Amino acid sequence: MQPHYSVDHETRQNLFQADEETQSRTTEETPLLYRFPQTAVPLRSTATTLIVSVLLLILISGVIIGIYLLILQSDSENVLPPVEMPLQLVSKAQWDHVNQSQLLLSNHSPFKAGKLIIVHTESEQCSDTKSCTKLLRNMQANAAHNVLPYNFLISSNGQTYEALGWYKPSSMFPEISNALVLAFIGNFTDEEPTVAQKLEAKNFVAESISHRYLEPSFVLIGKSTKSIPKRLFWSMNNMPQWNNDLSDQI
Repeated sequence: MQPHYSVDHETRQNLFQADEETQSRTTEETPLLYRFPQTAVPLRSTATTLIVSVLLLILISGVIIGIYLLILQSDSENVLPPVEMPLQLVSKAQWDHVNQSQLLLSNHSPFKAGKLIIVHTESEQCSDTKSCTKLLRNMQANAAHNVLPYNFLISSNGQTYEALGWYKPSSMFPEISNALVLAFIGNFTDEEPTVAQKLEAKNFVAESISHRYLEPSFVLIGKSTKSIPKRLFWSMNNMPQWNNDLSDQI
C-alpha cells in the first residue's frame, strides 16, 4: 500500500505565483541583458588622444599653408615685373662733326665722380636726334674753345647726348671737384622738364652707378648759370641725394 502525500493546494499556488512575479520583474528591469551579452569596453588612453590631436592639428595646418601658398602664387602670376628702361645714349661721335679717330685719341680712363651737378642750357629745346644734333653743334661753335662744358645733356624726348662723357671732369664749377655735370636742354626758369627728361635722368644715374662712373653715395647738386632753373630744381630736389646746402637757393 503506497503512502499518500497530501499537498496543500493553496501553498502550491502561492509558490508558483511568487516565481512568476520574480521572473517577470527581472525581465522588465533589464530586458537588454537577455538580448545582448555584456562585453568589456576598453578605455582610451590619454597618450593616444594626445597623439591623434597633434596629428589632426598638423593636417589642418598643412591644408591652411597650402591654400595660402596657392593664393600667393596666383597673385604673383598676375603682377608684371618692373620694366627697366635702358639709357638712350647718343655718343659724341654720332652728333659731333669731329671724326671718330680724333675722339678716341682724346679719351682716357674714366674717373669716378662723387657728385652730380644738374644745370639747364638756357636754350631752346629739341625733341629728336636731327634737331638736337643741329642745336648741339651750334652751342659747341659758340662755346669757349669749341667745347661744351657739360659731361652729358638730356633732350626733351629723353635722349642722353655725350659731351665730355665719363672721361673728363667739367671745369664749369671749379669750386666743386670730382663732379659730373648733367645739363637739361632747355630753359627751366618757368617751365618744368618733361617726364621723359626726368625719367632719363634717373636712368643716367642708374647707368653711371652700375658702371662705377658714379659713387652710390653721390651728392646731387643744383646749380644756376645766368638764371636759376627753379622748375628744374623743384622737380629734382625730392631725391634723397639732393644737397640743399651746396645747391643754389631758389
